[in-house]
Amino acid sequence: MNNIDAVQLRKLDLNSLVALHALLSTRSVSLSAARLCLGQPAVSHILKRLRALTGDELLCRHGRRMLLTPLAESLLAPLEAWLEQGQRLLQPQVFDPAALQAEYRLAMPDLLEAALLPALIAALQAQAPGLILQVVAMPADQVESALEHGRIDGALGYFPQASARLGRQPLFISRFVCFYHAAQIDMPAALRAEDLARPPHIHTSYAGNSASLVDDYLRGQGRQRRVIASTASLLAIPLILERLPAVAVLPDMIAGVLRRGDNALEMRRLADADLRIGIEHLWHPRRNADPLQQFFNRLVQEQSAGLAGREQE
Repeated sequence: MNNIDAVQLRKLDLNSLVALHALLSTRSVSLSAARLCLGQPAVSHILKRLRALTGDELLCRHGRRMLLTPLAESLLAPLEAWLEQGQRLLQPQVFDPAALQAEYRLAMPDLLEAALLPALIAALQAQAPGLILQVVAMPADQVESALEHGRIDGALGYFPQASARLGRQPLFISRFVCFYHAAQIDMPAALRAEDLARPPHIHTSYAGNSASLVDDYLRGQGRQRRVIASTASLLAIPLILERLPAVAVLPDMIAGVLRRGDNALEMRRLADADLRIGIEHLWHPRRNADPLQQFFNRLVQEQSAGLAGREQE
């Protein structure tokens, strides 16, 4: 508990304190009125209210001059300091990324980490070395609650069910490809629904319900795939495909990361469909005007644009 008397403070507004400072500084109703851009009767009325509130004359006439009472003299310095502090409090703060000492908690899937995190951390070290990026793994359906309760500051990924009220920043589009190992299976260059439905599938639930897009596409072509295993770890997929004549349908950005270092892992796009998901950055709207959030948004946008450009090459 604090010692603030809200009922007592309601009797005194900030404008009255500003007027009191002008009166004590100028020791003149007319000069105070000019400084405050008010009429003299209005300032006289404020002085009357202040006298009633403090039980003190504050300003006493002495010939053609006004003198401060002892209480008024004791109020001038702390009142001036308080008003200066209040002015600084309400002024926009200068935001300097290089001077930041803070943490940003970001939820993102592991393979999106592999694709985006190295460039993002390098940019942070160059522009805001005191900003610590804490990345956490989290299912897409838990992100909104985590943002609401402040457990994370932002999230990257595919969020088709996220509320429209969240702050959201589209980053790039990732198209689906058929991912397989050339030593285990051969897929035609012009890949169609019947070709995709023929081999067994490895399914991953890393990105919300993106798998339903593939199933809906096959169903619309009168086909159905056979899923023989489901894994939450994308890193396991290349190892599984190396051993089995199976396929995995993944966003091209993810598949591109998974196949690094193994030229036998192949990717094929569908010839008769353009299945895609949008990767977004989400945050809670209470952070919309936060300079740190705005800085991080810009940084993520820049690094994502670079990633999307590399994927299109």
